[in-house]
Amino acid sequence: MKKLKLVGILTAVVLIGGVISIPLLNNYTAYKVERALCEIPLPEEAELIESLSQAGKLTGNGNGMQYFGAILIRSDLSLEELDAYYSDYRSNEWECLVETQEG
Repeated sequence: MKKLKLVGILTAVVLIGGVISIPLLNNYTAYKVERALCEIPLPEEAELIESLSQAGKLTGNGNGMQYFGAILIRSDLSLEELDAYYSDYRSNEWECLVETQEG
């Protein structure tokens, strides 16, 4: 009886631990993406405004996990100049993408 109770408690701890730890690990992985972006030197006369990260199913179907990190900078450089600057830091087509936000 004691053994059965111990097995039940351990099973509950493992299940609850998994439910809690998996999202925390995913959020931490997304945070590492954000930190990696923040470590890239900014272009001259550019100012870091904000950074963020997100983990989840961000696009498409299925059960995959995607990690998103972004930085918002203020710069007088053109979109093409910023894209050229950050292209040196890309290892694939999905890294260091540059977009503009007006306003």
